[in-house]
Amino acid sequence: MIGKKVKLLITVIVITMMLASLAAADIAVIFDEDENDEAGDGDFANVFPNHDAGSTVTVTDDDSISGRFSVFCTPSQSYNNAIAGWAYPISNDDYRYITFAWRKDGGTGIMIQLAFDTTWAYRYFSGVNVTNWPGIQLENDIPEDWMVYTRDLVEDFGANWNLTGVALTPWDGVGGYYDHIILHTDEDEGKIGQFAVEFSGKLTTTWGKIKH
Repeated sequence: MIGKKVKLLITVIVITMMLASLAAADIAVIFDEDENDEAGDGDFANVFPNHDAGSTVTVTDDDSISGRFSVFCTPSQSYNNAIAGWAYPISNDDYRYITFAWRKDGGTGIMIQLAFDTTWAYRYFSGVNVTNWPGIQLENDIPEDWMVYTRDLVEDFGANWNLTGVALTPWDGVGGYYDHIILHTDEDEGKIGQFAVEFSGKLTTTWGKIKH
């Protein structure tokens, strides 16, 4: 009887700790389904007033990894370093992690740029960095299939800065798809964040391709 009580107590403690962890986690959805409660206020395409080489940004249901929609950007890039209402704190105690997904049907590279306090300096890319801008390379090749990454922004770029803007940079000749761009305080929350993912119509192996 005592053994059962101990097991019950342990179970209660574990569940309480899990709930406390979830309660402490915080998520900011930059883009997933282009809803009103996301960073783009339901109109993500129009947060980009700047377009190089005739670039365009559209929210499309042609392809996605999370939910129904993704963002498609044509070359070479669309960007905004000071999006209204954006000042997401990046630190050990705030939004330390970013999760995002992308893919591209051709060309040599793809990039996403993060503006810290309106300055461009923080970048992730896959494939060839045709600009030679400093950044962190995630893969040697372009992601022809959806690839999902969770990155530690503090480890990659340092702490105590604000994310004020973003640039979608598919580069050369071929547009790129971006989806499930999430800031989060707990490392696993963006993956679980799959929190709003419906798997119908998705690649069955997609979420197995999550990398750090």
